[in-house]
Order: sequence, then structure tokens, then C-alpha cells
Amino acid sequence: MQAARSVAASTLFPHAQETDVAARVPEENLQALADNGLFGLAGPQPDGHPPIAPPVVRAVQEALAGACGATFFVWAQHHTPVRLLARTPNAALRARWLDSLCAGGSLAGVMFAYLRWASPAVRATEVPGGYRVTGVAPWATSWGMADIFAVAACLPGDHVLWFLRDGRADDGVRPSPPLELAVMQSTSTVRVAFEDLFVPDEEVLLVEPLETWRREDRVTTSQPSPAALGVAGTSCRLLAEAAAQRRDHTTTETAGALETELAGSRQGAYELADAPMPEQPGPAFDAHLARLVEARVSNLEIAQKASRALVTALGGGAIARTHPAQRLAREALFYVVQAQTDSIRRASLTRLTGDHPRSA
Repeated sequence: MQAARSVAASTLFPHAQETDVAARVPEENLQALADNGLFGLAGPQPDGHPPIAPPVVRAVQEALAGACGATFFVWAQHHTPVRLLARTPNAALRARWLDSLCAGGSLAGVMFAYLRWASPAVRATEVPGGYRVTGVAPWATSWGMADIFAVAACLPGDHVLWFLRDGRADDGVRPSPPLELAVMQSTSTVRVAFEDLFVPDEEVLLVEPLETWRREDRVTTSQPSPAALGVAGTSCRLLAEAAAQRRDHTTTETAGALETELAGSRQGAYELADAPMPEQPGPAFDAHLARLVEARVSNLEIAQKASRALVTALGGGAIARTHPAQRLAREALFYVVQAQTDSIRRASLTRLTGDHPRSA
């Protein structure tokens, strides 16, 4: 955790405005994370070492996201392929990639958000020796940076095929130019069209029921948002620094109130995340999930409030592209839509009306 905070302070935050609008996240940012052992948090730990505890993972996520959103998001996407490789029955793929990914010697990306759609955008059919994949993945982060991508495609019979694909264009894989984004341009996010791509059995990670994935995804996307809390934390820190420099009583009070709200949002969300989750779907499962959603939305809300307060307190200078305030405000909005589900959208909109309980 201390290593993440050190990298965040010394390498990521000082250059985050330039990184945000660059063509790609600088290699030195990713190398600093690799040098400090931060690429293997989701992978198997060395013999005799327990898995990284969730509070430590969340603290690392807060530190990195609070420093540089683009670097954090490229790094965060990397961990889904690591988790898939850790549980794949394909021993050859695991042996080929897992150690390198955990050490930061290779970078991975992922394409799967469309599995949440009623009609998934990427589909596969089984053929002799493998599968044929067709469709368009609308969001592929780290194109041109990642060595491999874990890609999901829907199979007939409501199953999901996960496979590995290198990050190169060819006749069956056609990326768009990088999308023009309002934030995190350097994540090098593209659309990828798969045109009758042949995926050999050797590149298959696993096949699982779509309903199983969606049930697990409901839990995953309802978890706390350490990234939003990281944005809120940095915004509160900069707000307090500005108040001290200006000796402004109102800004000091605002910073204190927001720090208290941030602490409450974090505590409520993390306590719920660490509480036992009902194992089987049913009323108890749905009730716990609803509480998690409210807590996550609280995280998203405090990030927006704190970054907006920072912009308000600093005035016109805050919207200069060289100032972190405007970037933090844009990143706070990004986390509102990142991994957004119907339940999170409804809860967020309900909170905007003021007709809801304020506590997490």
C-alpha cells in the first residue's frame, strides 16, 4: 500500500494533466507500477502468502485513482484477464501469460461490457478446432499498449466464451481510430470489429453460463468505488490546501464537511462490502445488493461534490487544462457511467431528486 502511495505522489500525480490528454499512458507510469509489484494484486501470491486482503486492494485503488485516472484505469483493466487466467482450465495459456502479467512484464486489456446488454454485441459459434467470432466491441481500452486482450463472446444456449487475443489488427480484427473522449484520452480506447475471426481451442480461457456471469457481475458492479473515493480524497486534500493558503473560513468549513462525508461514505461502503453476502439469490440477496448499490452511489456522489467544491473554491483557474481540479471533476463524472447498470443508474437519478436516505 505504501508503494502505491509513493508512486502516486512521485510519478503519477505531478504529470496527470499531461497524461490525461496524451495519446497513450506514458510507459514510465506503467513501469513504475510494475517495479513496485502492483500488477499482480489479483493473481496468485507466492507460495505461503495469502491473497491480498480487500482493504489493501481498495487502498491501492484509491491511491492510484486519486493520482491519475488514466493510468489507474489502464492498470485496473489489466486485472480482469489476470483473474481469468488464474482460474482457466487451459494450463498452457496460464503458463504462457500469468506470471508475466503479474510481474508487469506484459499488459492486458479486456472486452466484455456488452455482456450486460439484452442483445450482446459479440457472438461466437463453435466450429471444428475452435470458434468463429463476429460483432463489435464498443469499448476496448489500452489498444496499442496491451499485449493481449481477454474477449467475451456469447454462444448459442446462453453461454459465454472467453478467449485471449493479441492486440494487433488483421483481417478478422479491425480497430477504429482512438475514440475522442472527454476524459482519459490516453487510455487509447477504440471500437473493435470482429469479422468471422477464428479462435482456436488453444486460445480459449473458459466457457461459462451467461446467467452465472451476470449474477456475479451484479455483485461486482454493486461493490464500492475506490476510484471515486480516490478522486474525492484528492479533491478534499487540494481544497484544504487552498483554504489554508487563502485563510478562507468558508472553504475551510466546506473542506472539513466534505472530508467527514467522505469518511462516512467510505466506511459505510467498505463495511457492506466486507459483510457476508447471501450465497443464493432471493430476498436476502436482493436486499444486500440494494444496500451495496446505495453505498456505491454514495461514493460516486461524494466524488462529484468534492471535485465540484474544488472548482468552485478556486474559480477560473480551476478550469485551465494544466490544473488538476478540472481533471478531477471530469474523472468523477466518468465513474458515474463506468460499469453503470440499470440499478446504479436508477439509484443515482433518485438521489439527484433528494427523495432518498442520505446515509450509505
